[in-house]
Amino acid sequence: MSTGPQPAAGRAPATLRCPRCGAEVGPEQDWCLDCGAPARTRLAPTPNWRLPIAALAVVVLLAGLALAAAFTSLTSDDGRVDATTPLSAPVQPDETAAQSVPTAPPITATSPSGSAPASSSTP
Repeated sequence: MSTGPQPAAGRAPATLRCPRCGAEVGPEQDWCLDCGAPARTRLAPTPNWRLPIAALAVVVLLAGLALAAAFTSLTSDDGRVDATTPLSAPVQPDETAAQSVPTAPPITATSPSGSAPASSSTP
């Protein structure tokens, strides 16, 4: 059972060079120690965000248009409004009547009635 080509016992493995700066990269290194570039590791490309951002912009634009259309339909003045103002000017109250002081009704004197006892029984 073989795991792959084995280097000869007396021969050193071939050294890898950095693709960016050309420095030697050891057999156990994944990154270049001089420039920091990946020597054996390949980075995944960044996702393309143009399509999702464009789709989101279209959805926001359509929602804004729908909101504007709903607002204008609710606040439009297309219906006929009946006149609710009176034809004549309102009558102003007389200022002298408002400033007059009301008079109290006259007080009548009452006399004791004859059916009441003449003397009081209070102690």
